[in-house]
Amino acid sequence: MMTGYYTTPNQLKDKIKKVHTSLTDADFTYAQSGTIMLQNNSDGNGDYIKEWNHPSLAKPTQDQLDAV
Repeated sequence: MMTGYYTTPNQLKDKIKKVHTSLTDADFTYAQSGTIMLQNNSDGNGDYIKEWNHPSLAKPTQDQLDAV
């Protein structure tokens, strides 16, 4: 598995929400004014953060994600 990619459904979103506990599912609803877009290219590599536009929270580092 490549670093930064997650293969279990919602695994990446769950990890991000553990790093930034104030985030809600609405933050990930990018098409409806959410600020975080996760993507899976169906290439076997799983989910990754495609866009991070949250106004007050920094994109989590790989070390932060690995720690949760």
